[in-house]
Amino acid sequence: MRSASGGPGSESAASGCSLLVERAASALAHEAKNPLHNMALHLQLVSEKLPGDAARGVDRHLQAMRDGIAQVDALLKAFADLAAPANLVPDLGQALTRALLLFSFEARRKSVELTRKGPAEVRVAAPGEAVLEIVCNAVLAGIALAREGRLTLAIEPDGQRVRLEVIADGGVPRREETLPHLEAVRRLSSVAAAEPSIDVEGAGPARLSLSFAHTR
Repeated sequence: MRSASGGPGSESAASGCSLLVERAASALAHEAKNPLHNMALHLQLVSEKLPGDAARGVDRHLQAMRDGIAQVDALLKAFADLAAPANLVPDLGQALTRALLLFSFEARRKSVELTRKGPAEVRVAAPGEAVLEIVCNAVLAGIALAREGRLTLAIEPDGQRVRLEVIADGGVPRREETLPHLEAVRRLSSVAAAEPSIDVEGAGPARLSLSFAHTR
């Protein structure tokens, strides 16, 4: 029997579905490793057995396949880290990398030009799982605000802290699409030990800033 929307039954169903997604994500990332690693290994064996002239002729194709395998491996790992996090390193740069792996398609679908700036690794004083979740929501809010425009994602030092700046410029913003993500940012800010600053209503570029304590 389908429960009424918003009732205890629907909450239980949502919780059960969330648990299934967590288990499936963890299993998917684990089970996909073996075939991916096998493909990478056999590609290496093939490249070693090819004669010199033949190897030079197909080397770029082999490298493209290696790159594709590595990208799929990273994407599966990022999905598992978001859906079923376990002992994530609290790193703002790595969290942004995972978010872009997962949601770059959403940006392409909405014709958003993405620009990333700043270091790839920056440790922060916060739980790793919360950092990843709040960054993912900030990125999705930015994509909605930058529809058919430009989105800049910049990690910048700020004294003893470090900031993630999300700046949406141009395009046709869909503010209604940002609401659940901005609400999640506000809700998660205390868990992630982040200080949010949100300015999405003005005439200029929409801005969302998250400030974290920087650990060295």
